[in-house]
Amino acid sequence: MKKFTWSVAPSGDVVNPVVNVVKFVPRQNLVLAGCSDDHVSAKCFDTLTGETVEEFHRVSGNCFTLDISKDGALACFGDASGALHFENVNYSF
Repeated sequence: MKKFTWSVAPSGDVVNPVVNVVKFVPRQNLVLAGCSDDHVSAKCFDTLTGETVEEFHRVSGNCFTLDISKDGALACFGDASGALHFENVNYSF
């Protein structure tokens, strides 16, 4: 089992909001997650280390849904404002 930390409060407490959706990035050791968070509602995590790879700041309020293309190059996030956000997620390590 791997633990992922969404954020850390100023007090040092770990903050893990409600997770609404998770998708694995094809052919990568990465996972995209969408949560109920007021600051950053979608992130990409490295599945081997648990570290945050990218934060998607344009997704606001809650990330209720997400999907990723079969080639792992494009992700789509749906948020609480009713907007769809498309992001290039070509990662090379």
